[in-house]
Amino acid sequence: SVPSAESPGGRSTDANMNVVAVGDAIAESIRVAGIEVIHDTTQNDNPSYNQSYKKALALIESNLRTHPTIEVVLDVHRDYIKRDDGTMVKPTFTAADGQKAAPIMFVMGTGARGLYHPDWRHNLSFAVKIQNELNQTQPGLCRSINLRTERFNQHETDGSLLCEFGASGNTLSQALRTARVFADVLVS
Repeated sequence: SVPSAESPGGRSTDANMNVVAVGDAIAESIRVAGIEVIHDTTQNDNPSYNQSYKKALALIESNLRTHPTIEVVLDVHRDYIKRDDGTMVKPTFTAADGQKAAPIMFVMGTGARGLYHPDWRHNLSFAVKIQNELNQTQPGLCRSINLRTERFNQHETDGSLLCEFGASGNTLSQALRTARVFADVLVS
């Protein structure tokens, strides 16, 4: 539940102030485009971050069983970047409308640690395509893709993305601005 700079300590269980609000903005933009959305608002890192991916996997599998036509699974996060002196990092870029926005970063798993994830390159290809479109729409919007050895539950679909909308030092409005741009590119 890494929210925004407005929340003390950079964390909140308030769905209006954390990544649930970012997910709401994405879901609404996708629905406006006429695409059905299932927005699971479970805060998987509460009470324990260490169990968050295990909890999320159970929810993803349940949703895929109930709705087998799901093609894209988004895992929405805010990055947590803190300097050695305790200062929260607040990466921003200037959007086309002149407003500050939070850059987006895709974290892509490979399963190199041995967990089943044979088709990880499909997810990476999907992320590269979305990143390219985002950078065409809003140059500077995307941070580099973070390729990791974990799988982050991305083995469940070929359209799985772990998306970091800014960092906990960013304001919620900056993350929401990016979420809407992201959603518009996703549905185009």
